[in-house]
Amino acid sequence: MVVMLHGCRGADSLGHRDLVFRFPTDEQALAQLPHEVAVLEHLSAGVDAAIPRYSHVPPDGGFAGYPLVCGDRLTPDLLRSLPTTDRTMIAGQLGSLLAALHGADTSVPPLYRVPDSYQPENLDFVRGIVANDLPAVFTEDEMRTAREICDEVAALQSTLLPRVLLHNDVYVRHLYWDRRTSPGRLGLIDFTDMCLGDPAVDFAELYEYGPRFVDEVLARYVGRIDETFLDRAWTYQRFAGLYMVVGHLYYGEETWEYARATFDRCRSPRRPLD
Repeated sequence: MVVMLHGCRGADSLGHRDLVFRFPTDEQALAQLPHEVAVLEHLSAGVDAAIPRYSHVPPDGGFAGYPLVCGDRLTPDLLRSLPTTDRTMIAGQLGSLLAALHGADTSVPPLYRVPDSYQPENLDFVRGIVANDLPAVFTEDEMRTAREICDEVAALQSTLLPRVLLHNDVYVRHLYWDRRTSPGRLGLIDFTDMCLGDPAVDFAELYEYGPRFVDEVLARYVGRIDETFLDRAWTYQRFAGLYMVVGHLYYGEETWEYARATFDRCRSPRRPLD
């Protein structure tokens, strides 16, 4: 659960006007919170973009709060409406942020405790829903696509790939653009799912902004890239689209319309080029 407090005053606010408090509602998230706090504190000095930096952490660790990451949610519509200078800054700041995350030394504390990718467990979960629940809402052609996506992700999991620190959920709901500062400043929130895995994962859902934006971010990214990098990112984007449908059916997350539109956008096995 997240509680946002605006217009805070008094000594307890530590000088921050707007604060966000997170109250984990399950045991796993509660156990991970102190580690997330430590990792973000470790990373904060090496990134220019705004990320959560916890200022309120009680001794028992039952919740934690941080100054609000300011800005407007970076929707595709907002990105398209911005002047070229802003779009260039966003691509540059995001490329730099991802390079900083992916280049972090994961052998040192507190990063050495970051877990391996959850993707194998997620794939098993998705395969189960595809087999048992999806036939009721998908055509046979769509079922073939769903099974194909699962097979492609499984093939990548059996391949020796780079293993770096991932945010693991870089998409429209977690990206913000603050135009009140000069220059503008990118914000990235919700590091709950961070893990170690293929750096292409953090580029996957940037395809919601269009392939040109993905190319612009990659051009400013100084991490390790190979000839299959964007193809892997597109496979992970397709899996994210399928996972969104599965999440709607199993958890009631997202609307059916949004989940369906995302899956349809990602159905093609060919990575979009423009």
